[in-house]
Amino acid sequence: MAASEGSARIQFKALRGFPAIGDTADKLETQAFLAASKEIVTVIESFGKLFTPVISDMNGNISKLTKAYGADVVKYQYLEDLIVLNVNVDDFAANALLWLKRGLQLICTFFENIYNDAQAKEALKQHLQDAYERTLKPYHGFIVQSTIKIIYSWVPTRSQLLGQGDAQAENIEVLTSFLPRMRAHLDSIDALLKAHNLDDARKV
Repeated sequence: MAASEGSARIQFKALRGFPAIGDTADKLETQAFLAASKEIVTVIESFGKLFTPVISDMNGNISKLTKAYGADVVKYQYLEDLIVLNVNVDDFAANALLWLKRGLQLICTFFENIYNDAQAKEALKQHLQDAYERTLKPYHGFIVQSTIKIIYSWVPTRSQLLGQGDAQAENIEVLTSFLPRMRAHLDSIDALLKAHNLDDARKV
C-alpha cells in the first residue's frame, strides 16, 4: 500500500526551485537564487537536528549575500554584478557565495546520487559521503572532517526523506527537472568565481 505524501519529509513539488537558464549568456537573478537557496536549507532541515551546523553555515552565507544585495537591489539585480563589481574592492559577498555554492553542490550531488541509484537503496549514508568527498571535503581540515563524518552517519533513509510508493515516485519525477536547473546554476557560479580568481582553495 502506498504511503501518503505526509510520510515524506520532503515534497520537491512544493519548492519553486532554481529558474531555468536559457543560455550561457543569461545572468542569474540574485533574488531568485537566494530564494531557491533558502528552500534548499529547508530541505536540509528535514534531515534532522544533527545537521544544524550545516544549516547555520548556509543560512549565514545567505544572510551575507542578502545584506550585500540589499545595499543596492537595482545595481545588484544579477548575481554576477554583485560579485564582479566588487572584485578588488570587497570580497565579502564573493566569499559568502563561494561557501554557499559548495554547500549547495553537496546537496545537489547527494540528490543526484539518490536519483541515479538504480537499486533505490534505503541507506543514504554512502550517497552523502560520496557527495561530501566530491564537494566540501577538499576544503575542510581534519577536525571539521571528523565532525562532519559523525553528522552524516545520521542521515535519514530514502523512504524517510522521499516517502514510499507514489509519494517517492513523484519526488523522483520532480527531481528530473529540479536537479539539472540547480546544477546549471552551480556550474555558472563556479565558472564566475574561477574567472575572477575567487575560488579560494584554502581549508578551514
